[in-house]
Amino acid sequence: MELRFSPLFSGSSGNAVYVAGPGCEILIDAGVSCSRIADEMRTIGADPKNISAILITHEHIDHIRGAGIFARKYGAPIYATAGTWEAMRQRIGEIPAEFVRVIDRERDFFLGKMNVQPFETPHDAAESAGYVLSIPGGARFAVATDIGCVKSGWLNAVSGAAAVLLESNYDPGKLRAGK
Repeated sequence: MELRFSPLFSGSSGNAVYVAGPGCEILIDAGVSCSRIADEMRTIGADPKNISAILITHEHIDHIRGAGIFARKYGAPIYATAGTWEAMRQRIGEIPAEFVRVIDRERDFFLGKMNVQPFETPHDAAESAGYVLSIPGGARFAVATDIGCVKSGWLNAVSGAAAVLLESNYDPGKLRAGK
């Protein structure tokens, strides 16, 4: 079995990562429009209709912009921590109750045969999370966004992953000093 991933968008203008494993295809974040995500997925040979879940790292617009529309259009549930749900609920539009999945950063869960292990990330968000995805046979992939500093918690969580996608464009000191 293999774990396939493709960063679709990364940066302050929007984030989305496609991941496919046995029995499921997911998005991590949907920070650009639904149509842009769908178009980019098609360029890598993926069908947006096959997305079985959207994992949200945190509520900032460059991570959620297309999440609500994508969920409603393609029937994909959105997974996020309670704090992130509270902070993003008004910004993503009405989400049917059956598409709302509240997760705990301390508990892993399965999507298909893929184990999803959320972990805490340091960011100025309500309750941000990164994710380690693993499949039977040992393949592990990790995503952590808006990382501005090294902390043992998230570093330990991603340790041992075959690939780690880090987006590290967050620096609280530079934010305080600049505009």
